[in-house]
Amino acid sequence: MKKLTLFAVLLLFFSGVFAQFSLNADISPRAELRHGYRTMPGPNDKIAGHVNQRTRLTLAHQLENIRMHISFQDVRVWGQEPLLSNIPSMSIHEAWAEMMFNSNLSLKIGRQQLAYDNQRFFSFNDWHPFARKHDLALLKYKTGAGELHFGTAFNQEWSAYARNFGAEYNINSYKYMNYLWYHTPLAETAKLSLLSLIDGYENPADNEELNIRATWSAFLDLDLDAVDLVFNPAFQHGKNRFGRGIRAYYFRLEGSMGLAENVRSTLGMEFFSGNDATDTSNDFYRVFDVPYGAGHANAGFMDYFTNIPAHTAGAGLINPFLKNRFTLNQRTSLNVDLHLFFIQNDYVHQVETINKYLGTEIDFTLNYRFNDFTTIMGGFSTLFGTESMEIIKSGSKDEFAYYTYIMLRIRPKFL
Repeated sequence: MKKLTLFAVLLLFFSGVFAQFSLNADISPRAELRHGYRTMPGPNDKIAGHVNQRTRLTLAHQLENIRMHISFQDVRVWGQEPLLSNIPSMSIHEAWAEMMFNSNLSLKIGRQQLAYDNQRFFSFNDWHPFARKHDLALLKYKTGAGELHFGTAFNQEWSAYARNFGAEYNINSYKYMNYLWYHTPLAETAKLSLLSLIDGYENPADNEELNIRATWSAFLDLDLDAVDLVFNPAFQHGKNRFGRGIRAYYFRLEGSMGLAENVRSTLGMEFFSGNDATDTSNDFYRVFDVPYGAGHANAGFMDYFTNIPAHTAGAGLINPFLKNRFTLNQRTSLNVDLHLFFIQNDYVHQVETINKYLGTEIDFTLNYRFNDFTTIMGGFSTLFGTESMEIIKSGSKDEFAYYTYIMLRIRPKFL
């Protein structure tokens, strides 16, 4: 892999006379202390600590009407390998080529990141060390009236030899995916995006059964004089991976405004429908499952609710939030976020319906821009859970739940 990386760098270097290329890096070590991250701690649970690091090298190349992009990545926790070891760990994070047929139409093929609108439905999850990527073909059409994307993917697992028969897919991901995304400016102060997503999953109990789910979403962004408003409704139907019919919905409503020259606040709410445990006659699955979006940036930095069906025991979630950003100076900013968590529907525990209020989370984040390509980030988050949170997520509400980290993010552009 070292030889391959060196060869790629030299190749781009000597082709620079005839083409445009760039070379970027990303070195991001993050030290973390966890005591209640993802789930509340118990009386005997001890503090966990580690340092994870992502190292990434990205090569981009453009020649006439084609662009190419290759990103090598290594992700590790410090000390996960013995000192005297040689364990290959470099992988391909992205590898795609984009053919530009004209100024309006292009086709992008290969492993690539996807991010749309506020990244709630499609995100590359940059906070996660590995980050998310898709293997797909993406057709893009853009004019002054708007932009249209059509993406399609078909996944297949690899074995020691190429498969000649059958198409079983035993990996916990979609078998195929098709989506349409359309974005258009309605006016100078209004933008609208429409998303239609169809994905299919094999039933874990029967790989000959392919269950298809559809997600429909609208994202409206209004930039008014004093307030920025976002309204994002969505609906899901079809079948979940186990073959149960889906009828689920979601909406997000938020408003953002500057309270002072250096203070900006955002007040909003996310609503995920869930199952009603008291209604045994309902045959439909009512839990809205966010497809491939970012949970960390939206539902609290302690990541209690990154997987809505699993992390709410199928009861759904209501998440009112207040986010505040304080610009301390040109290099330093402080974020203080408040989240309230409620299950959306009734959940029964030991024959009784539990209280819907789960708890409150507070996140503090300090960002310092050391120079143009280096940022130092530090954060502290704490969550005050209830008895209902104990039932849904386990742990003890009487224990102090917190998560803290410090991160160095270096992203230089060499060429």
